[in-house]
Amino acid sequence: MKKSALILALSLVAFSANAQFHLGGSFSVNFDNEHTTYSSGNTSDKENAYLINLKPKVYWNIDEKMQVGGRVGFAFGRINTGTIYDSEKKETADVVNRALGWSLTPFFGYKLLNWEKISVWAEANVFFGQCYNTQKTETSTSEWSTQSEYGFQILPYVNIDLTEKLSLQIHVGFLSLGWFGTKSDYPDKVITTSTWDLHKGGFSGIIQGLADYGIGLVKTF
Repeated sequence: MKKSALILALSLVAFSANAQFHLGGSFSVNFDNEHTTYSSGNTSDKENAYLINLKPKVYWNIDEKMQVGGRVGFAFGRINTGTIYDSEKKETADVVNRALGWSLTPFFGYKLLNWEKISVWAEANVFFGQCYNTQKTETSTSEWSTQSEYGFQILPYVNIDLTEKLSLQIHVGFLSLGWFGTKSDYPDKVITTSTWDLHKGGFSGIIQGLADYGIGLVKTF
């Protein structure tokens, strides 16, 4: 038993000495503004919707074509979800959903193409996270739902070597393919969904968005 533990420890030391260590992260912003013109000529504007993602990550190069690592994601946003009838004002009111989320995403990467300082990678990852939603109108604020998201996917990303130790990475989330599941806990019900999908981006999957798109810098040590 002691001999096996010693062999494992020496193997980990050898791996750490030979593998390249990378530390970095990415940042992304979605922004949307809805303006409606009715046939009567009247217009209406909803509050701006936005989603901000911050995703620090760390990974190691196993060799020239393979890497393994993980990232933690944080998200904050405001999303317009339609209108409801305000009984106090006796009129409809815009509903704004404010969301705060987090995620964990371990991943494996494989280099597909390389051209001078530009390389294209395929990333396979699994992700899990939660999003906490607050529903707000002009007259009230309430805890609306807690949403858990989980799944796995494959997506490409582009790595551009800016210097010997600094790289720019761009994740192309709208080309990801995978399986996604959600569990949404509302005050009066629980809804679960699952689907195979070619992801097209947007605000529908906040935690999924933390896993699959963004642009950022990575430092090699």
